[in-house]
Amino acid sequence: MSDIFFDMEETSKPTEKTDAPEEKERKKPTFIISSDSFSNCGLDLVFELTKNAGFDGIDLAIWKNFDAWNVDYVKKLSEKHDLPIKVIQVSDNVNQKELNKALDLCEATGADTITINAPTYFNMKSYNFLADNLEAYKKDNKQIHFSIINPEDSNLFALPIPKHRFSNIVEIIKKYGCYLGLDIANFDSDVLENDFMRKLGNVLPYVSVIYFSDKNRVGNGHLLPGEGTLKLESFLKKTKQNGY
Repeated sequence: MSDIFFDMEETSKPTEKTDAPEEKERKKPTFIISSDSFSNCGLDLVFELTKNAGFDGIDLAIWKNFDAWNVDYVKKLSEKHDLPIKVIQVSDNVNQKELNKALDLCEATGADTITINAPTYFNMKSYNFLADNLEAYKKDNKQIHFSIINPEDSNLFALPIPKHRFSNIVEIIKKYGCYLGLDIANFDSDVLENDFMRKLGNVLPYVSVIYFSDKNRVGNGHLLPGEGTLKLESFLKKTKQNGY
């Protein structure tokens, strides 16, 4: 298993492709909900429920709902419910068509962040598309925070092969020059609560969005906070201490 930890304060130059992204400007945090959290709900209902719950905006997972590909419809829903779209999330099977659609949605809605689910290890088509084209997309769309969501940390058949690509956080930031979509439920609980917490201050400047959820002892993740075993209160305290 590759080591996902690193020292962001080291002064040596990156060894691959590109420099790390600039540190994000510290702003008052906003609380958004991902449409990925809703199952079998129409997009209009997703916006309505999100607004009624008091969230500041939506992370639009365009791979979860066919209507999310309709730029005009999405824009109308955002205006109807007076609810901004902050993040566009694309699938782990991303291709040129999907990423271009995400950019169209950003232009129409004012979203400034695209989060990318990491392809599985053997999905070479999507991985090669990202590896070959991310740099050009970043140069052509400097206003967008291209971010990769850290994938579930696991191996296949006891071999030192990760289940997904982009399992190394230092490579997300330094090799590919992307921001991090930090999904804390994708960490092993011991790793999150020990090693990663010690490195949190070095990572947070490059985090575009935190996906905040829980996981249980058998590894089932993305539960409502409090329904699992992660020490979420400690994580939030540490995050606040580091000025995020």
